[in-house]
Amino acid sequence: MFDLGGRTIGRYRIGERLGQGGMAQVYKAYQPGLDRYVALKILHPHLTTDEDFATRFQREGRAIAALEHPNIVRVYDFDTADGITFLVMEYLEGISLKARLRELANQQEQMALPEAVAIVCTLAEALEYAHKKGVVHRDIKPSNVLITSDGRVVLTDFGIARMIEATAITEGSTTLGTPAYMSPEQGRGESGDARSDIYSLGVLLYQLCAGQVPFDADTPYAVILKHISAPLPSARSLRPELPEAVERVILKALAKDPEDRFPTALSLAQALRQALDGKTSETETPLEEEPAMAPPTHWRWMLLPIAALLIVAAGLLASRQPWRQTPTAPPPASPEILVFSGPAQTTDTWLDPDVPESVWGEADLVHLQGPLTPDRVLLRFDLSELPPDEKVLTATLTLQVTLWGEESFPGAAVLYRVLTPWDAATANYNFPWMQPGLAAGVDYDATPLAIQPLGAKGPLHFEVTQAVRDWQNGAWANEGFVIMMSEDSHNMAHWWISLSEQTDAQAQPVLHIAIQALP
Repeated sequence: MFDLGGRTIGRYRIGERLGQGGMAQVYKAYQPGLDRYVALKILHPHLTTDEDFATRFQREGRAIAALEHPNIVRVYDFDTADGITFLVMEYLEGISLKARLRELANQQEQMALPEAVAIVCTLAEALEYAHKKGVVHRDIKPSNVLITSDGRVVLTDFGIARMIEATAITEGSTTLGTPAYMSPEQGRGESGDARSDIYSLGVLLYQLCAGQVPFDADTPYAVILKHISAPLPSARSLRPELPEAVERVILKALAKDPEDRFPTALSLAQALRQALDGKTSETETPLEEEPAMAPPTHWRWMLLPIAALLIVAAGLLASRQPWRQTPTAPPPASPEILVFSGPAQTTDTWLDPDVPESVWGEADLVHLQGPLTPDRVLLRFDLSELPPDEKVLTATLTLQVTLWGEESFPGAAVLYRVLTPWDAATANYNFPWMQPGLAAGVDYDATPLAIQPLGAKGPLHFEVTQAVRDWQNGAWANEGFVIMMSEDSHNMAHWWISLSEQTDAQAQPVLHIAIQALP
């Protein structure tokens, strides 16, 4: 998109360009009628060609223009003129949070924890207001946060992602949302709701506390996959002085399942402030409050009978209904980690019907290739030691993989839940399955639990929390997992997966389950 500086669009005279991204360019502009400067966000033309765009633009424009909050940038107007679609916003002097983080990185410093908490809590309160108005941001990231010259934190670009969702989702550089801050459900192609904003705000909190985003990779797609299935790296491993209470807030905000996150943005802010207060109360002396002005002496005598009446009234109320007091909740106990190493059964279901049957129950390696001749590796862990009355917080399956040769074509491993009972000692081409390998929707659930791109060597992490919860509460029988190559993998993709008979325990498949006693 060419530079529009010096042109007049509608009622606005365009000045210098303030910035640009995959969705729009932003200019400083002058509005003569009101004698004021504004910020003009001009959407890229290729994003406004969708036939339904005009309807969405009007609907979302009205919604965001109705937002009036000190920490949300004001939208004054939205219009189309001379074939150019734009929004008119208040012009604010300051720097973006992205620029602030770049300054800290150049100085090899980390943001002070009180500053990080203050920024996130301010943004959470702005989101709470917007969510109550029915507006979801969908693209929270440092470049959409402005710190004004007087220190005010302002969230920008509300509703922009929703305006262009039909066209942006097909553009490689303008995916709906930003992969580094995208919630798992957005990564799966869902539109997301207020809980997606809470996840993105959790990513921002992680970045401000740890100095980097939790997930990074060579491609946007690989980053999205990590958000969907990879376990969250510990923020305290990057910043050891970070209080455990703050890390617990990060863990909850970044739960893979939206149901496990904070129910509202405000509850996140409250928990975060309490976590910081718990840290500072032991090391800092609170400021002394100014004493309240005492009433004059002759008024004190008049207050005595009023106080007596209040005491009597309280006694009468107590006799008519039980006294209710909200107990102080005890601090949550640290989760217990259960480790199931080396599954009880493993097998490879690619059994050639033209050669004698093979049993893979005692293999140390199994070949994974496909998808033309797909191997399907099955694992089942004995979860009898999983307490039925404790909450499963997270569950992660870890596999060790190695290239079959010196190099391989690209591929990805997909994990499914097995539905048909099987036994590695007796499984063959004809039983229990009536066709080679497994049948989707019959022998295994056709909906993937997770997908991970395969690298040259190293661990694969699959997030399997919901499957383990279903097994724990009896919703599904524990028949294990099946791993195979994704349909878009190259036919000549080849890898080895280490199985239970590896002498090195670290190379065996491992299921980590974090549990916590219910209150």
